Amino acid sequence: MEQQNITTASEAGPQDSYDLRHGFRVGFLQLLLQSQTRSELHRCERLCSIPDTPDWFVGFINHRGDAVPVYDLAASLGLGITDPKMGWLLLLDAQPATAAVLLQETPQGITNPDVADAAPYPELVDGICSGQYLYRNSIWFEFDHRAYFSRQKQRFIKTDSAIPA
Repeated sequence: MEQQNITTASEAGPQDSYDLRHGFRVGFLQLLLQSQTRSELHRCERLCSIPDTPDWFVGFINHRGDAVPVYDLAASLGLGITDPKMGWLLLLDAQPATAAVLLQETPQGITNPDVADAAPYPELVDGICSGQYLYRNSIWFEFDHRAYFSRQKQRFIKTDSAIPA
């Protein structure tokens, strides 16, 4: 499995410190990882899909001996399905809380984004974003991955409860 580590913070000294964040596109949305988020980027290989699950749940991967759930972020937001054979896995947090989102493109470095004036979030990202930033004249929504993963778990619970016994 091809791996790229995405650093969580700069080790620069105080006089030349900067805010390095990582952002990625999902459809027309530009999402930014929260500061200090532990993340790893992998090519999508050896994915174990689960039959009869929603399109937005891709399956599991074995990551260092642990089963990690993988979610198609675009599909869960209604922005199309990402092809796992062409996608990237962005693993977030350390075990036992690690989960992954499937992305079409690799994240990019975003340096020193400015806090944007608070405006209502688009309905698509309401409840899974914790801020808005301006970078190169465009808005980036800060992705609250923990809220997103909690929401996806709740969707499974609702789906399971609708299945007749």
